[in-house]
Amino acid sequence: MKSFYLLLWILTAVQVHAQSPVKNSIDALLMEAVPEESHPGVTVGLVKDGQLLYHSSRGSMNLEYQLPFNDSTVFGLASVTKQFTAACIGILEKQGKLSIEEDVRKYIPELAFYGDTIRIKHLLNHTSGLRNHNVLLDLKGFDYSHRGYTNEMIQALMFRQKGTNNAPGEKMLYSNTNYVLLVLIVERVSGMDLHEFSKKELFDPLDMEHSFFIHDLETLVPNRAYPYFATDKGYNQPKSLTLCVGAGGMESTIPDMLRWSELFLNPAHDFSYLKDFLTQRDTLNNGERMSYGRGLFVSPYKTLTTYNHSGRDRGMRSQFIAVPALNLAVVVFANDENINAVNFSYQILDLFVQEPTEAGQKATFTQHSAAALNAYTGTYQELNSDLRMAIYVENDTLKAVSSRGSTGTPLIPEGPNRFSRIDNPYITYAFGQEDADDDLQVDFGGAIFYFERIQLADLPNQHLEIYAGNYYSKELDVTYVLEVIDQQLVLTYPNHRLVLTEGQKGVFGANRRTKYSFHGKNKEEIMYFEVASEGTVKNILFERVN
Repeated sequence: MKSFYLLLWILTAVQVHAQSPVKNSIDALLMEAVPEESHPGVTVGLVKDGQLLYHSSRGSMNLEYQLPFNDSTVFGLASVTKQFTAACIGILEKQGKLSIEEDVRKYIPELAFYGDTIRIKHLLNHTSGLRNHNVLLDLKGFDYSHRGYTNEMIQALMFRQKGTNNAPGEKMLYSNTNYVLLVLIVERVSGMDLHEFSKKELFDPLDMEHSFFIHDLETLVPNRAYPYFATDKGYNQPKSLTLCVGAGGMESTIPDMLRWSELFLNPAHDFSYLKDFLTQRDTLNNGERMSYGRGLFVSPYKTLTTYNHSGRDRGMRSQFIAVPALNLAVVVFANDENINAVNFSYQILDLFVQEPTEAGQKATFTQHSAAALNAYTGTYQELNSDLRMAIYVENDTLKAVSSRGSTGTPLIPEGPNRFSRIDNPYITYAFGQEDADDDLQVDFGGAIFYFERIQLADLPNQHLEIYAGNYYSKELDVTYVLEVIDQQLVLTYPNHRLVLTEGQKGVFGANRRTKYSFHGKNKEEIMYFEVASEGTVKNILFERVN
């Protein structure tokens, strides 16, 4: 089997040179993205109709020795990893060793019961409501520069949690915690660690000989690309002591990832059941069908359906996208975080996608009067975050600008209560969802962000002294100190010092997607506050202590 793939790779590599229009176009994109070969760069692979259509790179995978990318460069996948973790669950279900309808606590009894059953499928599709561990670590003041974290540390942190963000199946909130817990299930059911199980049951059968989950930080990996980020003085290489797998932590090559893509493009593939498993779109409790499968987004692009996932980490970006209707897949990896691998992949995809004809284009909905547009205006704030968005009307056009932005983006009507961004029709705004705790949902290509309409305090930042004191969280095992300094409310906790300002009355933030909600009207009444962050952590309790 391996010799067959090697022969196919050699033969199709020769054919690449015959595809001059595509090759020249992608070469031009590479030149634009990486002007200097001595800089970090990008490597790209493309298969179509079962043949390697393009594989090339530009830039250096190692700046210390000025080593260029090559045909078998190994790189980290970051969140593209999730589809492989999900595939391990799919294999175990196929083997009859578990069911994704089972209660997670059957395999992880240490996890608290939060009033409703969290099933394995809820971990797979990010509807479990479990808090995102990355955000919890930040709220705890974790020092990434001097230490890393492991799966075991994340598990222990999650077993301390007393609450969730939502009921299982109620909504999708992307959380890396789900996939760390899926690894624990794989290991307890199979009796092997994830590295061993995935090699035996997935990578070896698929001849993905250069793909693996990391299992220690000391093993030398030949031909590995290193991540880089730009500074005023040049490029730096981020160092990490973290060894956490499941949500990320996998490495692969362009040839291996393109071989993996055949699972989604070839209906007769031996592992086609995994394609069905990974791309299955479950429904929410309200009957709405999701745009996330299991470790993959199932997203529309123009007239096509795509299976895709991106990855990002300090100093790197990755993207995988498969388009069955075109029998095509694209893989992009960049070891410079300023290179947008997602945009790069769609620029390549556009070389093959026909623009929809006028008759086939989505009709534009225009039945919005000025009064109707004004009904949407106001200040909105992300649920479980201090990120705010102003919706306003200018020149008969609805516009949106976030508290982190400076210029309003025009919104184009698509239907009753529904708009899209003029600069990106795949980012949509849906107002006034029935039976929901939100007033606005913003869909970024399948990742949903939830907002509520709020009323800002008329006279913010008054009587700040009533909030001062020390507050302790049992769930995070950390103390927050609040002081009034120079008429500002200052929050201090490990590795952080923030100035908080009031938005809604009694609700503070620092424009970092974290909000602090105090309860009580005076110093004697305020005995606690709750912290919510980045939309994926809700109501961490901090109680006042002496």
